Amino acid sequence: MSRILVVGSNTRAVCKSLYELGFSVYATCFFDLVDMHEYVEKLIIINSPTFNLCDLEEAALKYVDCVDYILCCSDVDVSKFPSSKIIGNKNNDNIRDKYKLYKHLHKNFLMPRTFKVSDTKEASEIVSNYPDLEFLVKPRIGSGGVGVRFFDESLNLDGNEFLLQEYVSGDSISSSFLSYSDHSITMVASSHQIIGSPSLSYRNFMYCGNITPCINHPEKLENISSKISRMCKLIGSGGVDFIIQDNKAYVIEVNGRIQGTFECIEQSYNMNMAKANIDACNDVEVSINNVENFCVKLIVYSKKKSRYNLDSIKYIHDISPKDYVFMPGEPICTIIVSDRILENAMSRVQHIQRLIYNSAY
Repeated sequence: MSRILVVGSNTRAVCKSLYELGFSVYATCFFDLVDMHEYVEKLIIINSPTFNLCDLEEAALKYVDCVDYILCCSDVDVSKFPSSKIIGNKNNDNIRDKYKLYKHLHKNFLMPRTFKVSDTKEASEIVSNYPDLEFLVKPRIGSGGVGVRFFDESLNLDGNEFLLQEYVSGDSISSSFLSYSDHSITMVASSHQIIGSPSLSYRNFMYCGNITPCINHPEKLENISSKISRMCKLIGSGGVDFIIQDNKAYVIEVNGRIQGTFECIEQSYNMNMAKANIDACNDVEVSINNVENFCVKLIVYSKKKSRYNLDSIKYIHDISPKDYVFMPGEPICTIIVSDRILENAMSRVQHIQRLIYNSAY
């Protein structure tokens, strides 16, 4: 049985799909998730209060010699791992580094104005030149919306290099595709992204889930995704995050990796996305099934310091031990519901969300 090391911050769904393919799975995680154990031979739990991906990478490196393959999720630095074992993109520096990505793509695609700055004063001077615009502060390297917030002159940003990016309002849509060795793509789906939902206890720009598939997405998304795959030399599972404003598609980020839409696509299209990713990396053309269901994924974050009694609640995943005390802002669990009718799925998800918050004790 081949062993595979999955490096990322939340990899349960990926581990499950790999387990179903017959792999023996090693996986990293920031939390001891009880529903991951049945799919993994080794769960590598990292105690990192800041959820620093570097901590994941360093922990995973200790197990490289134990496995046959490595699959990197999240925006981890793949260059730290032996390229001969990596499934997927073997160099992602120009994608992980959002400023390098902007410099590479902004002449070819519509993107928000983006500046590299190192202190609040410099950022304030740039903002003053655009009185009609709002700006965001973003880490140069990061994922999931961690550290993204509106710029304010009261922020103490001195000494830390960061990005100042024009805020573009609109619908958050992500494309998901499979890239082959010539970097051509098979488009899989587009999804609505749920970003910074106050009802889920996150107001900023934290990733809170997806709705798959997106109905009536602009046809240009596939064309843009195809061009970006070639320009960034992508292979395997990937995607592009967009903001759609008045039929204009702004490119926000490029993901040369498995995305948060992974399990939504599996349920909507009745397919194993781990197999699809491996096939694409081996230049095996993948056929996409017809849509069977809408799938809604919500990550529920704790509003206060509390335990939660989740024993009788269905359709939840990424579950911590019963005695775990969640701090404000920590993810409690993930809700995943699919249905042929979107309104039914949304209604059930909202009901389950209420049950979770009401279970606090």
